[in-house]
Amino acid sequence: MNYYPITNKISLDKIKKDKWGLPVLAMYAELKGNEYAMGKDIIKESVAMIENTGVKNVRSYDSGHAMGYGIHEMGTARMGRDAKTSVLNEY
Repeated sequence: MNYYPITNKISLDKIKKDKWGLPVLAMYAELKGNEYAMGKDIIKESVAMIENTGVKNVRSYDSGHAMGYGIHEMGTARMGRDAKTSVLNEY
């Protein structure tokens, strides 16, 4: 049983269509406390990783965050043509 209300969802738009007449995606999403906490942790850990390479005087900043800005920065499934270096094909 899901005890958390679902606030992020994707559905087909009932009005808007693409150039082929098909419904486009309607996306509803919002950032909450966990996303903001993860952002602060990403900054902290990024600084630590850089400092561990020997770089001195590392400075960070937080310019805020908007939906879609952090899609691939922290963890992705690499796409490519070689199964030795990619987990997904090129499509």
